[in-house]
Parts: sequence; structure tokens; C-alpha cells
Amino acid sequence: MNVLDARLNKCFVLPFKTYSGSIPLNVPAISKDGRVFAGGNIVLGQRLAALESEDKDKIDCWGNNYFYLADLALALEDLIAFQHDSPLLRGMVGVVETSDGSYVAVDAKVVEAAVKTGTYGLFKSHNSETATYLRDGERQQEQVSNVVLFPYDGCSIKFTPDQFNAVDAIAIKRKDMIHGRDLEENEIVKGNKVIHPAWKMYNSEMVVPLVRKTFEYNRRKFGYNENMGLYLPSEPQDNAEGRALCVGGLGNWSWLVAR
Repeated sequence: MNVLDARLNKCFVLPFKTYSGSIPLNVPAISKDGRVFAGGNIVLGQRLAALESEDKDKIDCWGNNYFYLADLALALEDLIAFQHDSPLLRGMVGVVETSDGSYVAVDAKVVEAAVKTGTYGLFKSHNSETATYLRDGERQQEQVSNVVLFPYDGCSIKFTPDQFNAVDAIAIKRKDMIHGRDLEENEIVKGNKVIHPAWKMYNSEMVVPLVRKTFEYNRRKFGYNENMGLYLPSEPQDNAEGRALCVGGLGNWSWLVAR
């Protein structure tokens, strides 16, 4: 266990483990280690607990590091869709190299669970592919079957427009949400209700106190009056692009970014 892992796991019986590097290469190892790729409800819940504890070491670990999340941001033209605890991210089994380029392989059964009823036919299943993944820092290869291949450019996985519409997530126009800047507290929550579309994907019972504690801490520590902004990629025109959301540290305004 590395130093950060030991500190993140202070007082935990079932430990967290950090993985570094490419998400498609690391997710298979997460699964093989008997672990779950954590989404925002888990990571941000730990950040809230750290802030509430006022324990400096916990805040330093859970607050002052950034974390990639198992939450998908899917973009097409002026549309954005969010899928928390995305099966499409958690179901990755490695990267497949072909003469046509790189692809991320996702378990076909998982893809079917991630899309709307009757739309799975838009995704082609492959019976046998050689997938590469990382295990303990070493590249490993494994034959995988019954997988869907998504084009991969090293930053995002690609979907056709029809596949974008098939993913079980509600599409929102960019103009209908505040993005590209940090937010005032009342732009995220009002009373006990989460109003910002990106933050609404998470458990409101966690988000509401997290917003309050984040603004209190960052105002006191850094003088920040705006935090937790949403930052999106440019508008893809021909194909949709999917990225794992990343949450920044408290010192980076706790942004939620899909770039």
C-alpha cells in the first residue's frame, strides 16, 4: 500500500486503493482486484466526511487530491448527457489495437445494461479480441470475448449520434446549464434542493452539505467565493465523445471537469 492509500484509508476496514494512468488500461485491473471503480457518490461522500471531521490529514487526502470518477460525460454538438456510476466505464476490459486504430473494449452485457431498452442493436459485439491492460504497472494482454469496441483517441471514446441517443441518460443543451466558470453557492443548491444539472446526478443528501462545507472551507482557506464549476469539452460535430468526469481538489476550486 502506498503512502496516499494508507492515508486515504485512515480508520477504514475495507481499504481504498489508488490507480494511476489511463482509465481504459486501469479499469480491468480494478475489476480483477475485486474492487469497484468509484463514482462521485463515494469519493465526494468521503470528501464531505473529511470536511465534517475537520481532520487535517483526511482533508489533505480527500480534499487536496483530484480523482477521476466512474461517472460518464457524453457530448454531442450542443448536448451533454451524464451517467453516474456508468456501466460503460466500469465495464471496460482493456484497449484493443487494430489496423484501424485503438479501441476500448467494453463487456457487451454491460453495454446492454447501460442503454435504453431496444437500442442494443446499435452496438456491434465482437467474439474474440486481444485486449491490453495494466496490472501492477505492467502491461498485460488477455483474450476477451463478447465485447463492444469503441474508437479511442487517448482522451475520449467515440459514439455515433444514434449511440449517443441510446445511452440511458438524459441529454441537456449546454445553454441550459452554467458551465465554463466556477459557481456561486446558490447556482448549485437552493435550500435542500440541488439545481445544477451536473451535480443533480449525485445523491442530494450528500451534495447539499458538501456544497456548504466546500464553500465554507475554501472561503476560509483560499478566499474563494465561487467553487465547483462544470468544465466541458468542445462541441464534437460528427461523433459523440465520452469521458470520465474528474473532480478537482479544494485548492482547484473543486471543479467537475470532462476535458
